[in-house]
Amino acid sequence: MFTGASGYSQDLQNVISRAVAIAELPITVLTNQEATLQSQSSALANIDNDISALQAAVQAVGTAVGGSYAADVSNPGVVSASVGEGAVAGTYSIEVDSVGAYASSLSAGNWTGTSSDAGGTYSLVIGDNSYGIQSADGSAGSVAAAINAQYGDQVQATVVNVGSDASPSLRVSLQATSLGAQTLDIQDSSGTGLQAQGPDGSLASYIVDGSGETVTSASRSATIATGLTIHLQSGDPGNPVTVTVSGTDSALSGALASFTSAYNTVVTDLQAQRGQSAGHLQGQSILSQITQAIDNVATYFTSSESGINGLAQLGLKLGENGQLTFNAQTLDTAYSGNSAAVASFLGSATGGGWLESATNSLTNLEDPIRGLVKNEETSLQSRTTSIGNQITTKQGQLATMKTSLTKQMAAADALIATIEQQD
Repeated sequence: MFTGASGYSQDLQNVISRAVAIAELPITVLTNQEATLQSQSSALANIDNDISALQAAVQAVGTAVGGSYAADVSNPGVVSASVGEGAVAGTYSIEVDSVGAYASSLSAGNWTGTSSDAGGTYSLVIGDNSYGIQSADGSAGSVAAAINAQYGDQVQATVVNVGSDASPSLRVSLQATSLGAQTLDIQDSSGTGLQAQGPDGSLASYIVDGSGETVTSASRSATIATGLTIHLQSGDPGNPVTVTVSGTDSALSGALASFTSAYNTVVTDLQAQRGQSAGHLQGQSILSQITQAIDNVATYFTSSESGINGLAQLGLKLGENGQLTFNAQTLDTAYSGNSAAVASFLGSATGGGWLESATNSLTNLEDPIRGLVKNEETSLQSRTTSIGNQITTKQGQLATMKTSLTKQMAAADALIATIEQQD
């Protein structure tokens, strides 16, 4: 605030105030533009999150189509099973001889590193192969972290304290990620092994459908038929376990219910941007583009002799308000009447049908590189940043102008005060 000694000091202050007010006008305009862009970004981010949830819901429907069969296991303590795309009804027999074992090793002594390995350089030995590892400082924690980061697909490293809290004894524990016998060691720069080998690893072994042929595997999970994966839990030689796969629409019904909810959430988001109490995206082209893509998901229709041509025949009805409702009984009727027709209509994400159409529509919005929503979010952020930089620049210019003008007015006021004193 300028203060002076002359009788014109208030007039001079008014000159400064008017000049500052005029100079602030462009800043005010830019600030309003920045606030609008920020509001648009916030609204679009909210819609983006809900579209992502809808995309996940569509993917879940795809999983449920393949998972429309359920597996019943006679002895879950020995074998469990999961079904996926392509599964068909059937009965299977699994005799588990052994679930196998993972090879392991533990540091022979307290891990201290060596002076020659101060930089953390070691070799990891897995079977007949040796790999160089570079840790941060040679400590047990940094060596384990380096192993997991570089070779975690083959072996998992952890640090365990076999001592007490008062007298810790830290060891690096290694365990193979696949079943079977193999050496696991860590060697220092001199080639000295630092690990004591644990119990030998071994492969899992089992017999399918009483074939008499023993299958060995480096994994406790195995696909024994299209869409059917078994998971070995424990060995029980001589006692086959029965796995029965039968059709059910419970998974699909749950997935379609979740899809309905996710779809309606996005529609509600879009509707909030229109009308008398419209949001900040009203009139923006991205709003129309999103609306068209979302509409395509709900209105997909195909000609088929199977009788399943649209979502309505699966219990999904599009109301005049743009919202979907789901009737599980309608789905039950369609599924029990012709489950193959239901699966054919839905298709898969890459194999045609509603799932491919819906997936493509949502990918066009959500793809990290070419997605319309992602690109618009990037554009809004870029424009917001640009305006923010302009505001900062103009604020600096305003501060400089104000300082300079204040000095000029102070000089003028001092001169006027001197003249007034002479009078």
